[in-house]
Amino acid sequence: MSTGGSAIRGSRVGAGPMGEQDRGFKAERITKNYYCSAGHEYSPQYAANVDPAEIPELIDCPNCGLPAGQDKANPPIITKHEPYKTHLAYVKERRTETEAKELLEEAVAAVRERRIRLAEEAKVAAKEASKAATKKAATDKAAAKVVAKKAVEKPAIKATAKAPAKKVAPAKAPAAKAVKKK
Repeated sequence: MSTGGSAIRGSRVGAGPMGEQDRGFKAERITKNYYCSAGHEYSPQYAANVDPAEIPELIDCPNCGLPAGQDKANPPIITKHEPYKTHLAYVKERRTETEAKELLEEAVAAVRERRIRLAEEAKVAAKEASKAATKKAATDKAAAKVVAKKAVEKPAIKATAKAPAKKVAPAKAPAAKAVKKK
């Protein structure tokens, strides 16, 4: 009868289809070796159906960045390694010294004019602020005088007559209701 086993079989998640050992066909490849002057070897693979003219003769070494060629005995040599130029070097390429001096003089003159204009505006603003402060002080002084004058004056005492209090009538007791008897 029953052996105790399950009729449904399972597999692990991600195990792939049963029975297929290799997952598709691998494309044919060729390997080219590249050598740099630092002694590194790099072996990229290319598709076999690629035209040999399309495979580059020189590549950049992934280890050091130097050029690498296919000849191990004669790796390519760097012609000249130039460092990056500074900002000043680029500026000197664009302008002569006389042009640079003219530009500097123009910039300095513009800064001077701006500073002079701002200083004059600050003087005008300071004068206006001083006038406003003087005017406010005068107004405050006048207001203080008015307050002091009112404080010195004796207030007139008004005679007030008290109104007589209303007399409250005593509360009446509720009258008893007459009950009719039949």
